[in-house]
Order: sequence, then C-alpha cells, then structure tokens
Amino acid sequence: MANTSRINGMRPLKYTAGSPYTGEAKLYYVASAGDEILVGDVVKLAGSADANGIPSADLAGVNDTPIGVVVGVMHSKFDPSGKMNSGSTALDVPAVTQIAASAAGYILVADNPQIVFEIEAGTGGTALAATDVGLNGKIAVGARTSATTTCPTVWDTAVAAATTSTYMLQLIGFTQRVGNEIGASAKLLVRFNVHQYQSVGTTGL
Repeated sequence: MANTSRINGMRPLKYTAGSPYTGEAKLYYVASAGDEILVGDVVKLAGSADANGIPSADLAGVNDTPIGVVVGVMHSKFDPSGKMNSGSTALDVPAVTQIAASAAGYILVADNPQIVFEIEAGTGGTALAATDVGLNGKIAVGARTSATTTCPTVWDTAVAAATTSTYMLQLIGFTQRVGNEIGASAKLLVRFNVHQYQSVGTTGL
C-alpha cells in the first residue's frame, strides 16, 4: 500500500540512546526572518543576540550548519524580560503559527544534537531504499508564504543519499508503524550529521 503524504517538517521523537524525547527546548530570538519560520523547520545561529543576550537564529538553508528544529513559536507579545507589552496582537491562523518573513519574534528550538527526528521523504527524486540507511542527505526547505501553516521541509530525494560528510542529515532508519513502508513519501528516522553544538571544528558565527 502506498504511503500517505503528511509533510510537517522535522519532529523530535527520541534520543540516540533510545529514551523518548522529553520536550526540552531552548529560547532563541529571530531578528528578521529570512523566510517564514514554522514548527518543524531547521534553524541555524544568526550570529547575534537580543538585548537580553538570548541567541539569535534564522531559517537554515540546505548547506547551513543547524542548531536544531523549531518546536514552538512564541506569541508575538512575548517579552523574555517579563515586561508588559502594549498594542494589539493577532490570535488567528496563520499569524500564530509562524514568524513571518522579515519579522522578529521568539522560537523554541530542540537543539540537543542527540535527538532523533522524523521527517518525510520528498518525491522529487528517487525513493529511498533499505540500503540507504546509514547514508547522509540534504533537506529541501520547501516553498512557504504568509499563508503557510505547516512546515514544508522534507528529505530531498533529488539529491542521492551518499557518504558525503557535509550533508546535514543521516538516515538511521524508517519509522516502524502501520501505514509506513519503504518507498515514496516514507517517514524517516534521522539525526543531524552536522550540528553547530557537536561537530568537531565547526566554524563559529
């Protein structure tokens, strides 16, 4: 039976040691989003911080060094210093589901380099096979707009899985559940092959 496509970016499941993901996340500041940022997106350090010293982040490109995956978008009136904010706020979708392109805000990021994530395999190339487990690959960030509410990021099957050490992700298996099989739109178990907080000799920002 063919897999059902339900793309929603990357979702933390467990740690490489086998224990379940506990929901841990850290706060990051987005000064000016390079594109819409949603839950499930891979982000990178942006090389600065807000006035409170909270590190800045932005949407990661396919060749960037990631810090983790967005697991929460803070309310537009959130102030980490605890001060009151004045003015109106939007409570409707999609405003509450994303940091808009060029906008500022705060996000929660699962940035532990030992997390195992689930991601869907894209359909723009050759479907992954069992023999690809252990190989590395890239993400396809996907097109998004101000109306996008679900992260469009997938494993990019248009780029052949390889031993290339600079590729962002490593395929460590296929999700074991009813309705998922090896083939097009398969749900994959992956870890970060390169990570800002773990890779040896990573260039600072």
